[in-house]
Amino acid sequence: MIDKADVIIVGGGVTALSTALCLKQLGVERVTILERHAVGAGQSGRAAGVIRGTVQHPVVAATQLAGQAFFTDFASSTGIPLDVHRVGYLLIAQSHEREYVEQTAAVARQSGCVVHAIDAAEAATRQPGLSAPQEGIYLYEPGALYVDPMPAVHAMMLAAVDAGVTIVEGCEVETIRVQRERVVGVDTATGPIDGGRLLLATSVWGQPQLAALGVDLPVRPHIAQMAFFQVPPASSSRLETILFDTRANLYMRPEHDRQLFVGRKESEYLDPDDAPVNPDDYRQTATYGAVREMARRLAISLPFMQRGFVHRTYACTYDVTPDEMPVLDRAAGIEGLFFAVGFSGGGFSTSPWVGKRMAALIMSGTPPDDLRLFSLGRFAADALIEWSNTPA
Repeated sequence: MIDKADVIIVGGGVTALSTALCLKQLGVERVTILERHAVGAGQSGRAAGVIRGTVQHPVVAATQLAGQAFFTDFASSTGIPLDVHRVGYLLIAQSHEREYVEQTAAVARQSGCVVHAIDAAEAATRQPGLSAPQEGIYLYEPGALYVDPMPAVHAMMLAAVDAGVTIVEGCEVETIRVQRERVVGVDTATGPIDGGRLLLATSVWGQPQLAALGVDLPVRPHIAQMAFFQVPPASSSRLETILFDTRANLYMRPEHDRQLFVGRKESEYLDPDDAPVNPDDYRQTATYGAVREMARRLAISLPFMQRGFVHRTYACTYDVTPDEMPVLDRAAGIEGLFFAVGFSGGGFSTSPWVGKRMAALIMSGTPPDDLRLFSLGRFAADALIEWSNTPA
C-alpha cells in the first residue's frame, strides 16, 4: 500500500481518471486514485455515453465538443482500442418551441458545433419509422457520438495506469485529514496516505464528505431510471441515431442492432420535497410505472416500438444541483482541497474538459477563466447556468 502522493483523487469515475491523466501530462509524479469499490462502479459505468454539442450555452457546448474530440482520438492517442459510434444527434421539438431551439442552434454553432436545421422529410430519412409531422422543428448534429460507458471507463483506466497513475480499488477513504487549514492526507481502512493536494470526485457521496469539513454544497441525490427496449420481432426498423424528442421527453440511442437505450428527462422528476435518498441502499432497477410510461412515450416518437418490449432496466443515483451543472471549485479556507461533484448525470460527456481544467486548478491554485462558471459561489449569487437545448 502506498503512503504518500503528490495528488490524491478520491473516486474512481471518469472525472477522476481524466484529471489524473491530465495531471500526469503536467508532469506530476505521484498521482493516486482511491476508489472504495471498483473503477466505474458509480455513475460513470451507468452513463448513457452520449456526447452532443447542441446545447444553449457556449461553455457547456465546449465541454461536449471536447468530449467528442477526446473519445474520437482516444485509440490513436493511447494505442488502446475503443469503439466510438458517431451516429449523429437528432433533436425534435414542437412548433411553439421554434424560437428557443433556433437560439440553441445559433449558440452551438458559435461554439464550433456543426448542427443543421432540417425538415421533416430529412428527419424521417435520418431516422426511418420516425413520427415526423411537417410542423415539427428538427436539428441534426452529424458529429454527435456515443460510447459504451463501461468499456470507455476501463480504457481510460488502462491509459491512466500506462501513464503512471496509481489506482487502488476497494479502498474507502474514512477521513480527509486537515491540519492548520490545509489538507495533509487521508485515512483509509488500510492505512493513512499523506498528500497536500486532494480532489474529491465522489459523485453524490461528495456532499457529506465536504459537509464534514464545513463546505456546504447544494447537491442532493436523485434516482434516475433507464431501460433498454427491444425492437419487436416483426419490425425491420432500427434506431439509427441519438434522438431527443420534446413530445415524449425521452432521449435514446442505439444499443447493438435491435435494442434502444432509453432515458427520461430527469428534470421532470426532481422534487425537492421528496424524502432523502440513500445512495447506498436503493432499488437498482426501474419501477414498473416508469417502464410503462417510457414505453408509452417511446411510441410517440417511434410508432414501430408500439409492440416493442423491455429487455432490461437499471437505476442509478445522480448528484443533482439546482441548475443540473457541476460544482468545480476549491474549498475556501482549506488549502489543497478541490472538488468536482454535482454532475447531475452529465459527468461522462464533460469529463475530458473537466479533467484538463481541474488539473490546471490543482497545480496552479487559480481556476481557468472558463472554469469559474462552475464555481460554488454561483448559487449564492443567483447566477445559475441556463443551458438546456429545449425549454424547461
